[in-house]
Amino acid sequence: MKNSDKIYAVLTGDLIKSSRLSSTKSKNAMERLKKRVEEFGDLYPDSIVGRMDTFRHDSWQLLLERPSLAVRAAIFLRASLKMDADANTKYDTRISIGTGPVELISKRRISDSRGMAFTLSGKGLDEMDSRYFVFIADEKHRAFWPALQEGVIPLLDCVAGDWTPTESRAVYGALKGWTQEESAQHWPPDKKTGKQPTRQAIGDSLIRAHWGTIDMVLLWVEKEIEQALKLA
Repeated sequence: MKNSDKIYAVLTGDLIKSSRLSSTKSKNAMERLKKRVEEFGDLYPDSIVGRMDTFRHDSWQLLLERPSLAVRAAIFLRASLKMDADANTKYDTRISIGTGPVELISKRRISDSRGMAFTLSGKGLDEMDSRYFVFIADEKHRAFWPALQEGVIPLLDCVAGDWTPTESRAVYGALKGWTQEESAQHWPPDKKTGKQPTRQAIGDSLIRAHWGTIDMVLLWVEKEIEQALKLA
């Protein structure tokens, strides 16, 4: 399938410090990512092309038809992975977003697709240093998003990188559109008490995670990307 004019977003990622995970834990983490991608697709119908593709034992790739949702998707995936960490095992993923045209889409296996968005996303991951989250736009749109690439994304990376499993789970619930009461109902019971957290506890976790600010930033990002795509 050729798509030479339309702009897509490609998310390419890999598990952080996957060598410290057993093969079982690494496999389970990748399976959870696949499930979360499906959840995101349910939240935003027609946003995902095909399915998330995995390769090697710790890498993955995802194609979005709606570039404006790329940052939200990245935050959603990081939160949903980090929330499963415990005292012995930490889960997180690096994510490189590349935007641009796509020449060939292979729905059977997304990583077999070709185009600028795929090239930029892969390059971003290969060149990533201490960051866990980067955004690279194609040349046509690069001038529109310098604040996003050099300011917003690094700050989001810093904030998300510090989330605890509890804060990550609270953010995950908020991104799902759940109320604090609904998040509490979906929360795994405490292993010692068997109780679920209160609405207040969920609210406190969202405050510590700076969710109010994150939510505003995501809405701004989506508006900016949509506007840039219209103007270019």
